[in-house]
Parts: sequence; structure tokens; C-alpha cells
Amino acid sequence: MAQVRSFLVSTDHGDVVVRVNPAAGGLDTDLLALEPADAANSSALTMVTPLRAFGAKMVDLIEMQGLGDVDVSPALRELLVREKATQELKRIERYARERAATGPT
Repeated sequence: MAQVRSFLVSTDHGDVVVRVNPAAGGLDTDLLALEPADAANSSALTMVTPLRAFGAKMVDLIEMQGLGDVDVSPALRELLVREKATQELKRIERYARERAATGPT
């Protein structure tokens, strides 16, 4: 089984631990699992990546996970990957903003 890759992403609203589902394809809805960062789940993560810089990493992650059997032109493929990366970055930011608004549970 592939190892779960984890990242500590810093947003304007707080830090988020982002875990990549090794079984998911790059365009799958369950590609990322998001958790609020705390001492327990982020102690092994030595580098904090700002959300804006995580965009390039998202493109790499999507491409590494693969697009499954999606058969499209290279231009459309690039568009799909960039759109998915943008969607996931917005999701991370929204998650952090909602967690900040409701406070820790």
C-alpha cells in the first residue's frame, strides 16, 4: 500500500493538515483529507507551506495520482489539472476559514 503523503498548509485563517489519499485518482473528490493542525497531527511535519505556494504542489500531486482513464487532448488535460488544483486550494482555504469562524471543537 502506498504511503499517505501529508502537508502542513498555512492559510490566512490558520494551519491545515492536508493528507493525500493514495488510492484516489488525481481528479477524484476524495483526493485530499483536511484536518485542523494541532500538536498531535502536525508534529512530524517539519515544513509549513503557504497556501499560495501549495498551488504548484497541488498540480504535481494531481499528476502523480494520475487521471485514470480520462482520454483528452493535452491542452484539455492541462486545463482539467489546473481547475482541480484551484478547486482544492479553495477548499483548503474555505475549510480553514470555517474552522476559524466556529472555533475548535
